[in-house]
Amino acid sequence: MAAFAYSRRKPYRPHPKAAAARAATNRRRPPPSSALINAVLERAELRDDLGGGRILLRLGPSALADAGLRRSLGAEAGRMADVAVIWDEREEVVFRVLDGGPPSLAVVPTAPPSEDEHFELTPEALAYIAQSQSTRLG
Repeated sequence: MAAFAYSRRKPYRPHPKAAAARAATNRRRPPPSSALINAVLERAELRDDLGGGRILLRLGPSALADAGLRRSLGAEAGRMADVAVIWDEREEVVFRVLDGGPPSLAVVPTAPPSEDEHFELTPEALAYIAQSQSTRLG
């Protein structure tokens, strides 16, 4: 009976504008397209044996320089060097797709430095620095 004596709090609901701002700063990079994964599987020149029947496949320099491949991938052509595929030879399936590109960064507007913002050492800090330099040199 004591549990019903406490007041019920309303569930937390963020303000719609705050949620939209948070969503704008947490933009995620979309996963590689199937066309890009197929290009890696079909034209992989770099093969690293990982053991256990798995091989890491990546596009080599000649595939990265191929203009026809770049045209066929369109907007994802810039990600060709970032994508690698781990292929399982025993089961003949894609085990994992790795995207080694940098994460997309949220655009944060920076304010220009104002004249009020400057760094100044206190007299105690200057004395400490002078003392540590004299003991180090002498």
